Amino acid sequence: MDKGAADPIIKEKVLAYLDTVTKAKSRDVAVAIGEKKSSVDLAVKELTAEDKVEYLYITTTYIALKDKVPPPV
Repeated sequence: MDKGAADPIIKEKVLAYLDTVTKAKSRDVAVAIGEKKSSVDLAVKELTAEDKVEYLYITTTYIALKDKVPPPV
């Protein structure tokens, strides 16, 4: 089922929030910006495709701005 394109306003809110933290869970981003998690997930998916956000797998899944979190040593 196609959910359509993400709301550009939500994408901007996600980017702005991620700029204030090192990494975050999608649920935490949704709460912080006052949007539904499903809308945030769609925005993150598009931002990942645009190479602006990346998924981090550190015992659980986080999201972060691209290249903001250094790779583990």
